[in-house]
Amino acid sequence: MKRVYLDVNDWKLKNEKVGEVHATIPGCVHTDLLNCGKIEDYFWRDNSLSAQWIEDCDWEYSCDFCAKEGKKVKLIFEGLDTYAEIFLNGEHLKDTDNMFLQYEFDVTNILKKENNLTVKFKSPIKAVEDMPQRQGAFTSERINTRRIQCTYGWDWVDRFVTCGIFRSVYLKYEDDMFIDNIYVATQSVDSFGAQIYTEFSVENYELGGLVNIEILSPKGNVINSTRLYCREPLIVRRFDIRNPELWYPNGYGEQPLYKLRVTVGDNVLEDTFGIRTLKIVQLEDEEGSEYYNFAKDFQDTEIGKIYSFNDKPSGFQLVVNDKPIFCKGANWVPCEPFPSAETKEKIGRIVKMFSDIGGNFIRVWGGGIFERDEFYYECDKNGILVAQDFLMACGTYPEKEDWFIGALKRESEYAVKKLRNHPSLAWWHGDNENAQWGSDTLEDYRGRDSALKGIAENVYKYDNMRQFLPSSPYGGNVYSSATKGTAHTTMYCSVIFGFFKDCKGDEYKEFLNSFVARFISEEPVFGGVSNSSLKRFLTYGDIFNDDTEEMMRFHTKINPDFPDIYNDIKSFCQKVFGKDETAADRLFKYRFLGYEWLRIVFENYRRCMGYCNGVVFWMLNDCWPAAIGWALIDYYNIPKASYYAFKRNANSITCSIAEAEKYRLYVANDSLDGKDVSIKAYLLSLKDKKITDTFETKIHSKPYSANYIELPWTPDDLQFVIGDIEYEELKDRCFYKRKNLELKNCDNLLEVEKTENSVKIKADGYIHAVELDGDYIFSDNYFEMLPGETRTVTFELCEGAQSKDINVCGYTL
Repeated sequence: MKRVYLDVNDWKLKNEKVGEVHATIPGCVHTDLLNCGKIEDYFWRDNSLSAQWIEDCDWEYSCDFCAKEGKKVKLIFEGLDTYAEIFLNGEHLKDTDNMFLQYEFDVTNILKKENNLTVKFKSPIKAVEDMPQRQGAFTSERINTRRIQCTYGWDWVDRFVTCGIFRSVYLKYEDDMFIDNIYVATQSVDSFGAQIYTEFSVENYELGGLVNIEILSPKGNVINSTRLYCREPLIVRRFDIRNPELWYPNGYGEQPLYKLRVTVGDNVLEDTFGIRTLKIVQLEDEEGSEYYNFAKDFQDTEIGKIYSFNDKPSGFQLVVNDKPIFCKGANWVPCEPFPSAETKEKIGRIVKMFSDIGGNFIRVWGGGIFERDEFYYECDKNGILVAQDFLMACGTYPEKEDWFIGALKRESEYAVKKLRNHPSLAWWHGDNENAQWGSDTLEDYRGRDSALKGIAENVYKYDNMRQFLPSSPYGGNVYSSATKGTAHTTMYCSVIFGFFKDCKGDEYKEFLNSFVARFISEEPVFGGVSNSSLKRFLTYGDIFNDDTEEMMRFHTKINPDFPDIYNDIKSFCQKVFGKDETAADRLFKYRFLGYEWLRIVFENYRRCMGYCNGVVFWMLNDCWPAAIGWALIDYYNIPKASYYAFKRNANSITCSIAEAEKYRLYVANDSLDGKDVSIKAYLLSLKDKKITDTFETKIHSKPYSANYIELPWTPDDLQFVIGDIEYEELKDRCFYKRKNLELKNCDNLLEVEKTENSVKIKADGYIHAVELDGDYIFSDNYFEMLPGETRTVTFELCEGAQSKDINVCGYTL
């Protein structure tokens, strides 16, 4: 079996409006037109509006190529977006209508020495204009189309509806017997070792031949093998591995990867795998227990009354290799609005950046795509667990129609076979939020047929060792319950932004702490990007002029449920952090909002460990240059303030302060070992910004739990409390202040010394937030400093950096 890629040929893109231009495969119309100078940079200011006409046009891709004949030759398209007619040497092969499938055609009798391949794309808008309109968030025509949903426009990306050959196209010569698909899974791990189940699909099996199967250790040594003669379509073998090296999520162990290699003649197929067991434990809370009472009390709150109607609350605990895991995660969306523009380098960089700050869980959101292979391999290498949605989001899909269920069946078989070998893959979701009002006891609900008729059978058939959750969120009555299964706190966003709009600002901590669930698959956080990033897509005036924020608003996408989001954020920042003195203050506060918001909720979930066993923030990465948005890492792979808040709170041991009759300092330990922790707390007077008292002690932090001690001070509006903890080389700092957090620039209190790869900072007074801005990944950012304290921050220049400048500023109370 041999592949000959056609990507490298001279491709042309043609359309009546633009004529004929050079095209790149993989690619799409938008990127080809940009490369040829037919449209302007669609990320700059509001240029995206001038490219909207593309979606209403039909387009044609074509190339000429030479080829050799073969006994059996297939033409393979790994990705077509979406409505395409395919012609080889003038002969019509097929029409396609699904972006989420790989297409293959037998061209043995059509292929010649010299060939022409033409792919005619129909406008994805025109293709569905005669179909019934269905309800969907942001727009409705996407609901009838099996293609990426988010780039019809969402509250974090502009509208980019394109078409094209977005992944590789090649000829596959199938002249002999070969293995087409491998399945490998951990069947058991016990005192005898690990037993590995393997399955191989054989093509041209009727030819017969010897098959050699080998398992290689993480070091590359052959540790088990077998050889057999095959003349059947399926091979199943089990292998025992003595003293297996187990794969663990980031922070809980290493990520050793084995290799499965199968050889038939000259054909070799390999795949990596990890040895691990994984299960979701959902034990009911015992009546009268601490967790039971907590859940019942929550259901009586204003927030709890919206969704949680469960008679019997239960937990949601992920267990890997018999060890409980606290999931510290974020949601993944495509890192480019055009899948063909994604690169393995950018994907790898984002996953590694997330792993570096303690992330161990990613949910691949259902409005995107089944990602490039490199994404899942990077998650394998970095210990990032993956919950994979099937590709539907926020809409009423035509699930009563046979064509749609048939499409889901084909997609689910393709995706499950493609992804099932990855040790990072934890479980499957049927969709995103279609079934939020569903329940297992209902005869019918939105999303039921899609999940159970279109998808479930293939998961059970091809990957029955993983759990399938029919939707995200899922569990309880209703599926978006906060006291059973998984929850989306993003579903409260209209309540959250309504609070931002109407509140006084002094009760924001209590409000954000009111959202608690057993496992949060979407937790919202909103904040601004760095000035260095803003300069890449906006003018200086767009960014810093107070009287014109039009472009900042344009790059801050709205949601129909909170359409004035920019003003809501601007008003809330001023209420909490104080009125802006300059445009620079305003921009800082947009950024610091992300830090403060994530800090508050993450600290709270860590305090609730055991009851809550995971939080997955919305979202990890950006799909286009947002000015203010949800991501931890912006479009240019530059960390936002929330990224550094996540890093602090994702440590295995963290601290936080809450208020009762006395201040309480919590130590949260998500590791599986007890730790002896040193504590030092400071009482700061808000009148003169001086430390008036200190307190020191030591505690033993129990495994996978949160313990607290009472500090000796009674809460007071004029006090500010800081807590430091230390365990061996690990340190953390927390703070608590009643009411709002008015911040004022205090650059005069900073002494800054820059070197080639570090910044040394000394505080001449209390600094609540030190901000470093630039095209860098900093070892720390947005941190507090006590008077006289010195901190050295190292940094790494981001790929594609536009400048090497670093701006350091400080804000105090």
